Amino acid sequence: MNLEKLFKPKSMAVVGVSKKNPLSPGRIVFLKNQFELDVKAYGIHPEGGEIEGVELYPSLDKLPEIPDLLVMAVGAEATMKYMQESIDLGIPAGVIISGGFAEIGGEGIKRQETLKKIAFDNDIAVLGPNCIGVYAPPLIDTIFLPTERITRPPKGSVALISQSGGVLVDQFFVKFKERNIGVSTAVSIGNRAVVDETMLLEYFSKVDTETSNIAFYLEAFSDNKARRFLELAHESEDTIITFFGGVTPQGKIATQSHTASLAGNSKILSAALNQYHIIQPRSERELLTYLKVYDVLSQKKKPFGENTIVYGDVAILSVSGGHGVICSDMLGKYGLTAVQFTDKEKDEMKGALNPVAREIASFNNPIDLTGSVLDGDIVNMIQYLSNIDKIECIILLLLPYPPNISFQVGRRIGNVVSQERKPVICFIPYIEKYSLIIESLELSNIPVFHSIKEAVQAVSALKLRTRIHNLKNDNIFWK
Repeated sequence: MNLEKLFKPKSMAVVGVSKKNPLSPGRIVFLKNQFELDVKAYGIHPEGGEIEGVELYPSLDKLPEIPDLLVMAVGAEATMKYMQESIDLGIPAGVIISGGFAEIGGEGIKRQETLKKIAFDNDIAVLGPNCIGVYAPPLIDTIFLPTERITRPPKGSVALISQSGGVLVDQFFVKFKERNIGVSTAVSIGNRAVVDETMLLEYFSKVDTETSNIAFYLEAFSDNKARRFLELAHESEDTIITFFGGVTPQGKIATQSHTASLAGNSKILSAALNQYHIIQPRSERELLTYLKVYDVLSQKKKPFGENTIVYGDVAILSVSGGHGVICSDMLGKYGLTAVQFTDKEKDEMKGALNPVAREIASFNNPIDLTGSVLDGDIVNMIQYLSNIDKIECIILLLLPYPPNISFQVGRRIGNVVSQERKPVICFIPYIEKYSLIIESLELSNIPVFHSIKEAVQAVSALKLRTRIHNLKNDNIFWK
C-alpha cells in the first residue's frame, strides 16, 4: 500500500464542508489547507456554491481532477458511502475524522471490519477512523482545529505517530514548540483500521528521507503486528522511540474505550522492546528530552562531528557550586561518571580564568567558576576541556545571573563548540529574558534544556543511542 499520497499529496478533497457553521471540522480543514498550505484543496458541498470566495463542488465526480487524498469529516454511514466513491474514482488515500466505528462496540465493530475490507481490497491508504489525521508541513494539515487555537512545532527530523489526537496536539505539539523540537510529519492513527504503526514505521524508515527519528505514542500494538514492528525497528537505521499509555490496570480500562485498544503485559512489552533495541523513555519528560537531543544531532550541520558517548565520562562546568553538586548526584542514576582531573590539569584550568575568578573557583569535577566569571572564562574552559580525550561530553550549567556574563555568550560558546566538536549539553533556565542566549546556542545546534535533570538525561540518551547503533551493527564490544 502506497502511503506517499497521505503525507505528500498534490491535491486533496474535503467532504463535510459546512456553509453555515464556520467551526465545523470539514470547513476548518478545507480552508486551512486552501489558504495556509501548499496542497491544492477542493471543498465538497451537495449544493455547490462557495465559501470565503472559494468555489465548492457538489460531488467528487465534478472535481477538475482526481485528488490524491480524501478527508472525510462526515458521519460514519456517510463515510462508508464516500469510501465506495473513492474506489469508483480511484482516489488512493483517505483520512477519516469521524468516530462511530470500533471504539463504540457492537455495530461500530462491524462497520470498521467492512471499512478494512474495502480499503485493503482496493489498496486505499486510510488513516483513522476516529483521528485528526496528518500534519506534514508545508504541504498538508488535516487537524480540525483553527490554526490560532493550536501550536505548531517547527520543521525537523522527528516523525511523530500518536494513537491519540489529543495527546498529539496538546502534550506533543505544545511541548515540541517550547523545546524547539522539529517534526518532519505528525500522524494521528486513531482506531488504525487500515494504516497502523507498523506500516508507518516501514514508510518513515524506508521511504521518507526527511525523517531520521521515529517516535510512537501507543496504547497497544495492532493485533498480530507486534513481531513485524519489532523486526522493522531492528532493521531501521533511524532511531526508534516508543512511549506506551495504558500500562497500569486503570490505564488498560481507559484505552479500551478510547481507541478500541487493549494494552499488554508491561514487563513482557518492555523486554521485547529492549531485545529489539527500541528506546523506551520512562516518562513523558524523558521522551521529550530524548527527542530534542536526537533531533538536534540529526541536523545536516552536525555540531559534534562523529564524536560519540561510549562510557558516559563527563565534565560538569557550572557558574554555581550548588547546581554542580545536584548534577553530580544524578550522574550515577543515568549511567554517567564524572572524570577525575590531575593536578596539572587543575593548574592549567586555573590559568585560563580571569584573576578574580581563578582565586575562588573550584577545579574538581564539577568545576565551579563562581559568580565572578566572564564570557571569556566560559569559552576558555570549554576550549580547554574539549581537548582532554578522557572527557566524552561537557555538561554546561549556564545561569546568566552573574553581571559579567553578557547576552553574547551563547554565540561565543557556539563558535568554540563548532571548532572543537566536543559534545556539549547545556542547561539554562527557560526564562524569556534569556531567550537570546538560548537561541544563539540552538542556532549552533547545541541542545539547551530547562532543568539539570533533563541535561543529564540528554547525555544518557546520547550514550544509549551509541550503544543501540553498535548493537544493530553487531559490534561485539556492546554484547
